[in-house]
Amino acid sequence: MQRNLRYGLWLTVVIAGASCAIPRTHYYTLEMPHAEPRPGPAIARHITVQRFRADRVLMDDRILYREGPNPIGFYEYHRWANPPADLATDYVLHRLKDSGAYARVSSYKDGGQSDFTLQGWLYRFEETDRGKEVFASVALELELLDTRTRASVWRAEAECSRPVAARDVPGVVQEIHGCLEETAAKLLGAMQQQIAGIR
Repeated sequence: MQRNLRYGLWLTVVIAGASCAIPRTHYYTLEMPHAEPRPGPAIARHITVQRFRADRVLMDDRILYREGPNPIGFYEYHRWANPPADLATDYVLHRLKDSGAYARVSSYKDGGQSDFTLQGWLYRFEETDRGKEVFASVALELELLDTRTRASVWRAEAECSRPVAARDVPGVVQEIHGCLEETAAKLLGAMQQQIAGIR
């Protein structure tokens, strides 16, 4: 009797566990930019974009949230289609290509010799909770190197923080996208001015 009771309890637990549905995983990506073409001829320079570097937490595909200066967490069932460092790299690469500002823009995957190498560091790409308020935060640093000498030609950092009106993960993703757009526009505009002045 005792044996049968144990077997019945075990079977009940197994059936109950099997009936619990696993939450659906949601994946998010970023719409690639469509920059306004630059008026006039393209700058006769070739830029290679290296894969951006980031801390380990931004090489993870789970969407990151921060509840204070130190604690961080991840949404297990809300993930980026690619790690944030790769999303930011692809975004900047597409924006440079789409602008038509330079004779050629290529990825580090393509190989070949270029005039300049663009490298970057992604510091923030996350939801930031401040009390009852929710913000999207992006911080990015870019550096342009002379490919031949490896000397630094230009370097700058920019960051953006926006309140999230829709208090859900899709709302956070939308504002992160807006922050990346704002940050990239600011940095790449400054970089273009620097390159245009190089003889």
